[in-house]
Amino acid sequence: MKTQLGFPGAVLTVNLTTGQLRIETLDEAFARTYIGGRGFTSRLQYDLIPPKVDPLGPENVLIIAPGPLTGSSAPSAARYVAGARSPLTGILGDGNSGGFIGAMLKKAGYSLVLIYGKSSRPVYLYIDDDDVKLLDASYLWGKDVYETTKAIQREHGRAVRVAAIGQAGENLVRISGIVTDDHLAARTGLGAVMGSKNLKAFAARSRRRFPYKDRTTFNELVAELLEIERTDPRALDVTARGTLGTLMDHHSALGGLNTMNFQYGQFQGKNKLDHEALAAKYLVKNTGCYSCTLKCDRYSRVDDGEFAGVEVGGPEYSTVAGLGSSLGIDNLAAILKGNELANRYGMDTLDLGGVIAFSMELYQRHIITKEDTDGLDLEWGDYHAMLELVRRIAFREGHFASLLAQGVHVAARAIGRGAERYAVHVKGMTPAPLDARAVKVYNFRYAVSPRGADHLRISAPGGYGLDGLPILEAAEKLHFWETLVTVPDLMGLCKFSYVYYADPEVSIHRVLDIVPALYTAATGVKLTSEELQQAAIRVVNVERAHNSRLGLTAADDTLPPRFTEDPMPEGPAKGKVYDILEPMRMAWYTVQGWNTETGIPTRAQLVKVGLEDIADDLEQNGIEIE
Repeated sequence: MKTQLGFPGAVLTVNLTTGQLRIETLDEAFARTYIGGRGFTSRLQYDLIPPKVDPLGPENVLIIAPGPLTGSSAPSAARYVAGARSPLTGILGDGNSGGFIGAMLKKAGYSLVLIYGKSSRPVYLYIDDDDVKLLDASYLWGKDVYETTKAIQREHGRAVRVAAIGQAGENLVRISGIVTDDHLAARTGLGAVMGSKNLKAFAARSRRRFPYKDRTTFNELVAELLEIERTDPRALDVTARGTLGTLMDHHSALGGLNTMNFQYGQFQGKNKLDHEALAAKYLVKNTGCYSCTLKCDRYSRVDDGEFAGVEVGGPEYSTVAGLGSSLGIDNLAAILKGNELANRYGMDTLDLGGVIAFSMELYQRHIITKEDTDGLDLEWGDYHAMLELVRRIAFREGHFASLLAQGVHVAARAIGRGAERYAVHVKGMTPAPLDARAVKVYNFRYAVSPRGADHLRISAPGGYGLDGLPILEAAEKLHFWETLVTVPDLMGLCKFSYVYYADPEVSIHRVLDIVPALYTAATGVKLTSEELQQAAIRVVNVERAHNSRLGLTAADDTLPPRFTEDPMPEGPAKGKVYDILEPMRMAWYTVQGWNTETGIPTRAQLVKVGLEDIADDLEQNGIEIE
């Protein structure tokens, strides 16, 4: 059958074990209830992946979902979500990425791609509107992402967009991601899921137009969004200076810039790494994803010196901090090289920086020696050691690198000798570069995100100002912003354009007024602001229920000892320790409608958001939900 354009779109089901492909119309009620993107991937992880599945086994299901606005002319309508049981954390896993492939999938008519089983040989999925096939990728296995992308485009044309894994995904590195256009669906190790399935890439091209129901109204709404963006100082700042410019200065001023595995909150070499340093020597141009007018991305090149010839889409702030200040490294050219290698091999720079920083601190404290590291000197600031370890982790070369390839929490347990004390993670995931001690209420998000120490599930413009509020009021505000930042994930939109880089009132207007109107104009299906917020809350509860079924409770909603036990030694946050975990946890569960002792959603809350079937399933699995 032909793919169905418009609402609700088509489902492409791929069985890698048998090679069977099937295209069906997406269930309309499901599409209305879960909207798209993360809504689809989170609900279907609950439905399709049993609790005891091995994340790297053929029973794990890879779920790919653009949003209903992905591929439209709305600003920054580029995002897609990939979801599966996480090999890194063992719980709910997903990665969100921009670039151009999400738009191609949506224009081709696919609102959802479900990938089952494991191929007997390397393959890639090729989509050209209604022409869908699995093609041999044996000649691509062992190639990096850039080589793979070029080879597929030579075969099918440069208009084809490619999402691929590099050697890290092939080697089942649990911090590997899926790379497209120098953007990664980076977190939770989904590159390893593709590698475990012998799926080297998925590629898509479409010659179709986005199927608007009411193009005139849609264009009027887009014009309003563009006018807001053209005049908003925060949007203009991120366009001019990127995330590196907007965040590194601010986090350093707060005393919360990750420095030497979060031992400190300010880095002496910061001025060698910031936007001004990048712009002075390496920045070539600003870039953006499909239909992006904000253009926060950077393209950089090194023209001379040790790393001459390096070209990379980046760097983002998290990469500069993860491979720079986190490791005591102030050589920006070396960080650009590390960024390039991570993109080539397909690895998450946050978790990559996390495992290397952890290793360097163990080396500093003499918990490990060169004997343990396969001969590497892991001194702070040694960028040669960083680059060599990046390569070794991708190829699992040597015992130590292979250990780090499993993630910081697994490595810490295996090393022992007190190593776990210095593993900065939550549920197996490394946090963003902003130290929780510097901004306490806001960074409670690390403790309760369904993916681990996540900064993207709960975030807000101006969130740094919550620390002075009564705990319950602060939790209520945080919950409100959790709902708002979920909406772009459902719609296929970028959080930067709709939430982060704007005055808070402007963000609220964009998300709660303009976005539901865009959805209605695009699909012809009426969606109110209240219905959209309810859908976002429903998805949050699905994710919490999913992890509850896997055995997570309130005890897992915690922060590492670095934050809760070690006072910040110097800088603006000097003396601060994270001392509000328990009251924040109690307030959070209260505003969510979850059991205040276990953190598990109550039956009343699940029924309230339309998840009575999940309430029944949890009870059948022996989980107390009252």
